[in-house]
Formats: sequence, structure tokens, C-alpha cells
Amino acid sequence: MVRFINGGFSAEVAQAILRLDFPKKDHLRMARLQAKASEGALTEKDKEKLNEYLRAADMLAILQSKARQSLQPRKGA
Repeated sequence: MVRFINGGFSAEVAQAILRLDFPKKDHLRMARLQAKASEGALTEKDKEKLNEYLRAADMLAILQSKARQSLQPRKGA
């Protein structure tokens, strides 16, 4: 689990993280790989590439979740 050591991201950093995304060509590539996976037609190289995308997407999702938390008002503040 990822935890903040000193409270979280600054608002500026959090907003920058929330703007991060994969380029359109990568979204299209992920969709093609996922379609091949659904068909059971992935090669080993395709599996490796899809897993790389999934790990990167998971990390981005975690960072963006933490960024959203950083932008929430603090309880008791």
C-alpha cells in the first residue's frame, strides 16, 4: 500500500498528476491487446506488453487516487 509520509501532495502537484494519461496510441494498443486476450489469441510478447500496460495503469490509478485525496479538505482543519 502506498502511504503519504508527510500529509500528501501539494495542490499543484496533485493537479498535475490528475492530468497524466497515456497517449491515444497507447489507449488504442491496450484496447487491441485486451480484445486479443478476450479471444485467447495473445502471444507471449503480447502478454508481456499487456502486463506492462496494466502495471503502469495501476500505478497511475494509485497516484491519481492519492492526488485526489490530497485535494480533499482535511478533517479538523
